[in-house]
Amino acid sequence: MKNKKVMLTGVRPSGNLTLGNYLGAIKNFVEKQNDFKSYIFIADLHALTSYVEPKKLKESIRNSIAMYLSCGVDFEKTTIFKQSDVLEHGFLGFIMTFQTKMGELQRMTQFKYKSQNVGKFGVDTGLFVYPTLMVSDILLYDTAIVPVGKDQQQHVELTRDLAERFNKKYGDVFNMPDVFIAPIGNKILNLQNPEEKMNKSDNGDNKGTIFLLDDIEVAKKKIMSAKTDSLNQVKFDEENQPGISNLMSILSKITGESFESIENRFKNKGYGDFKKEVAEAVGDLLKDIQEKYKKYNNENFLKNILQKGAQKARRVANKKIKEVSKVLGLN
Repeated sequence: MKNKKVMLTGVRPSGNLTLGNYLGAIKNFVEKQNDFKSYIFIADLHALTSYVEPKKLKESIRNSIAMYLSCGVDFEKTTIFKQSDVLEHGFLGFIMTFQTKMGELQRMTQFKYKSQNVGKFGVDTGLFVYPTLMVSDILLYDTAIVPVGKDQQQHVELTRDLAERFNKKYGDVFNMPDVFIAPIGNKILNLQNPEEKMNKSDNGDNKGTIFLLDDIEVAKKKIMSAKTDSLNQVKFDEENQPGISNLMSILSKITGESFESIENRFKNKGYGDFKKEVAEAVGDLLKDIQEKYKKYNNENFLKNILQKGAQKARRVANKKIKEVSKVLGLN
């Protein structure tokens, strides 16, 4: 384990995860957890960038851990913990704000998107500076790779920029992390609007989003009613056929079948046949995850995992904070 590089990922405790969360990031992590010293943390501090009822937050944290285990994360191989249980995250996040230019934070996608909707002065400061906390999440553990969806690549790039800036000033303190993005299925899109990411809000109707705890028949119907096109050919072409390409990404990511093979098998078949196969693959996946979820969703069991994980994480994080404090002249 000592010679293994570190892989780390975080998840906001927003409750029920989506198929996009699983295929875009979690599955990548699960497939690589044997090859790395791996960490997963529940980003409950990040969740506070917008108001969430405390009772609901606590429930969402428990559900998120249970879902990760159900998706294949092995708590014997991966250190699982809550961000707020390791106070070093907040300390380093504060330090890294001093290495960051306002322009860099203003260019962050989430800030740009939300500030355009409500106006620059209507956005909480937490939304503006949370990328520096995300930077600290990664740097605390000398992370080598961060498996994320393509939409999160910007944050890893900022992490590299700030790590390099800090190292030039104070010496070789931080490891330079790399982003890992799967070549296919790295960004699962909304089934009704394949120009947008599959997300949890989905304008309230959820027709374009499949949740991992969705009723299986409901999930299948969402696939069958997914927006496609009038070309009637199963071909991976994100520009001209974003809906079909999205469904191909889902099928390929679940089964491991190549786009070329999928195209060949459905060369003389219609969209109905293709959607039915995608729906069955999604249904089988959800059934497996949901059966495991019932097993893992036990409060005492999850509490024990978090306590052990936090102890391991604190030992590593505290060592890094002592190193940072020394070069800064704080100790």
